[in-house]
Amino acid sequence: MSSERSSLTKADVDRANLLEAELMGFDQGNITEPAREYNSQSSNTMQENGVDLQKFFAGNVRKVMQDNVKRKGDKEILNRVLKEIEMISAKRMSEGLNQWNFSFGVFNCFFIVYIFGAHPEHLWLVYLVEGMYMIPRKFYNMWHAKPLNQALYYLDFCWSMNFTAFALILLLVFSGVVAHDEGLVSDVARKSFFNAMMGVACGTLMGANIVLPFVACMFHDVNTMTGLFIHLMPPMVMYTFMWHSAEIKEHWPYIFHLTYLEGLKYFPEEGIFFTPGDGLDSVAGSSVALYFLWWIPYVCFQLLIGIDLPKKIKDDGTPAKPVWDTVFHSTMRQGLCITLGKVFRGRSKKDSIALCMENDFDLIDFFIYMICHLIAAMAAFYLIGYPCFVSQEFHLFMIIFVTWLVVARGAKRYTYYTTKMYARVLRQHFADHFS
Repeated sequence: MSSERSSLTKADVDRANLLEAELMGFDQGNITEPAREYNSQSSNTMQENGVDLQKFFAGNVRKVMQDNVKRKGDKEILNRVLKEIEMISAKRMSEGLNQWNFSFGVFNCFFIVYIFGAHPEHLWLVYLVEGMYMIPRKFYNMWHAKPLNQALYYLDFCWSMNFTAFALILLLVFSGVVAHDEGLVSDVARKSFFNAMMGVACGTLMGANIVLPFVACMFHDVNTMTGLFIHLMPPMVMYTFMWHSAEIKEHWPYIFHLTYLEGLKYFPEEGIFFTPGDGLDSVAGSSVALYFLWWIPYVCFQLLIGIDLPKKIKDDGTPAKPVWDTVFHSTMRQGLCITLGKVFRGRSKKDSIALCMENDFDLIDFFIYMICHLIAAMAAFYLIGYPCFVSQEFHLFMIIFVTWLVVARGAKRYTYYTTKMYARVLRQHFADHFS
């Protein structure tokens, strides 16, 4: 072909362009005038030069058509990519990613840190007031979550313990401020409540900040910030009660007595190992008892109805229409099913993924999950709660450490939102095109 093209005159090329335009349906007004003049002259010049006109024109037409198809395909890909990016942006905006929510979230974090450092005697009030806004707001979002309603997440241990803490604080506020009856809650009950919440806040909830990857500092997202709030604020509030009790008693004498703090002991007299239900006069004994007061009813709930609620396929093989989700199913879908299946049951990754797709976890999976939950909670009471109880420095160190951890997780997610998320969309669409 190169030898054929080299023997063509400029008029031959113009003639070829004209024919290409005619075959492609282009506007002939854009074709050069020499080609039109050549069209009225002899068309045998190219044949005399040994050129197959039909073959030459057909080759050029194919090239033009291929170029146009490629340009059309590129345009479709770009439109798909832009549409996908716009959908992602709209989703993030619907989740609250805007300058106002982000600014308020940042300001609130500074405010909490300021109160924690400058006025620790008032941090419990910040916890109560903000919790009464954030938790109902998140519940609204969970109730309207798609594709499954997430309201049953509030039955999980961490949520239940925060509800217990709110109820106790409100009871103390009512007895001291509203009813003016400080004896409404006896000192024995106050001490038992404090023991239980001390171990739970500084043990299990503190540890949850470390092991749960979704506990992150996302300033704009009320759902994520509420999750962070219920895990990090209780250890901070308990820090103020443990190490700034004098200031709290001075400013709130009718609400918090705290006369029992000097006589607190972490482990019962029987020793560090005891039967659940024993040693209720100690932090560990009360915390373990409170944990089992949640664990046993939650297991019963899951066995009776909870484990089948999100299933997509009924036991008889017919399709189901699930409405409710649970923390157990959500946690299993986030990768725990694959890990538990591989470590404890010899299950392949493919089979575990299939179970996640159908939310079809059996009782063995559930009991492995609950036993692991139990072991982790007990370990947190001993490994984190006790050092926080005996050392103010360790307690403060743990708060600073988990704060850094959740901020790092949030920064990683923001980095993904602003860079890798859109790059992933581009790679996906262009990879499909070029393949």
